[in-house]
This record gives sequence, structure tokens and C-alpha cells, in this order.
Amino acid sequence: MSAENTEFIVDQGQKDQGDASRGKLSQAIDVLQTTTGEHTQEERVAIAQRALAISAECVEAWLLLARDDSEGDEDTRKYLQEAVNAGDRLFADKKQEWIGKFWQVPQTRPYMQARSSLGQVLWELEQYDEAITVLQETLQLNLGDHQGIRYILLKALLDTSRYEDAASMVDIYDQEQTVLMLYGKLLTAYMLQGDSLMARSAFLAARKYNPFVLDYLLHLRMMPQKLPKQSETGQESEAIRYCAAFGDTWDNAEGAIGYLRAQKKLRQDKEARKMR
Repeated sequence: MSAENTEFIVDQGQKDQGDASRGKLSQAIDVLQTTTGEHTQEERVAIAQRALAISAECVEAWLLLARDDSEGDEDTRKYLQEAVNAGDRLFADKKQEWIGKFWQVPQTRPYMQARSSLGQVLWELEQYDEAITVLQETLQLNLGDHQGIRYILLKALLDTSRYEDAASMVDIYDQEQTVLMLYGKLLTAYMLQGDSLMARSAFLAARKYNPFVLDYLLHLRMMPQKLPKQSETGQESEAIRYCAAFGDTWDNAEGAIGYLRAQKKLRQDKEARKMR
């Protein structure tokens, strides 16, 4: 048998296997789509299991089990890991082509949702290194970040004192003017460079965007018992919600609160002198 004929036979066999696998996945998704709001939890779980018996690459079925068949975070983790593994297999051939823009391909979205959820449940299980790795990999797959992974990852990196990694991520989204990124840039600048030109510049930018954050971080204003349901850009409601999420991050960053206090006083004194 010639080398060309051998190559054809192997390639065709692999193609046929791939086609068969995709066919089974379509069947599994069809089974899963029979679930409705009228089904009980037990019925939904049974349908998901039937789908997986047809194709273990049915990411949506693993997600359903993570939601409906978990008795705790560890069960949820296992199902989400299976969902991610299934997606890894399913999109292995396209990863290099789609990297950086996964979310733009609709069929990848359940996989991306599984990755996001896995990172968060790993964090809840105090598996911090694993959680950060999953979130970083997920962000690399979709730098447009339609899921807000960068905000979850920013919190994780700052809480584990990974300031260089946090600074690198903030730099990627340097043009983003949000309270999370501006105050994140300020904290990383101070923790990496101390009272530097970059830290002072970041302080001014963050204060200009939302000055109320400083008052809440410095405990000059009391946090309400109930968080506002919505936050308005640059307003007190946004500051409250930010500090509810990141207040402990600032408190645990050595010297950071003291730096904010010193910079606030410095700016107040400077502004007072101008008014004389």
C-alpha cells in the first residue's frame, strides 16, 4: 500500500470518527433540550444523565448536573471540572484559531460559563492557586471578556498579594475607566512602587472618578446596613458597592490605607492653600 493511500485511509478514518462524535453530541443536546420548567429536579438530572450517556462532550449536561445534582461545593466542582474537560476535548482542534475570541463563537459559551463557575467554586473551596489559574486561562481565551472575568480575577490576585500579576492584567485594560480598574491600578501601583509618581497619578485618577470611595475606605463614612440595589457611576452608591467587595482587600494590604489617608490630606491641604 502506498504512503499516499495510507495517509488517506488514516485521515478519512479520523474524519469519520469526528463526524460520528459530532453526531452523538447533537443527539445529546437534542435530548437535553427536552427539559422544561415543568420538569422536577430529579427529572432534569435524569435527562442530563441520558444526554451524557450519548455523548460525554455535552458541556450543557454537566452544567445542569452542577446546578441540580450537587449537595455541596465539592460536588459542584466535580461536575464543573467534567464540563471544562469536555469543552477542552471538544474545542481542542480550534483552540489556537479561536484563542482570544472564544465568546464570539456561540457554541463555546457553555464551556466558558463552566470555566468561570469552576474558578469561583475553587475559590470558595480555598483552592486559591487553582482558581486563579482557571480564571487566568479563561480570560486568555476571551480577552474581550464578556463575562467580567477580569473583575473576579482582579479581586483574587489582590487578595493573594499577587500585585505584579494584578498590575499586568490592569495594564491590558488600561483604557477602561471603571471604579474597579482605577482603584485596582492605584492599589497595585502603591504596593509595587510605594509613594511613586505612578501611585500619585493613579490616586488622582481614582479620586476624580469617584471620590466617595476614599471616604468609605478611610471609614469617614459609615457603610449602610443594606447595599444599594443599583450603582451609579461616580456616585456614592457605586462607592458603597465597591467597598463592600474590596474594602477588606485594602484593609489587608500593608500600608495602603495609610497611604490613602496621607494622599487625601496632602490634596486637601494643597487645595486649601489655593483658596487663601
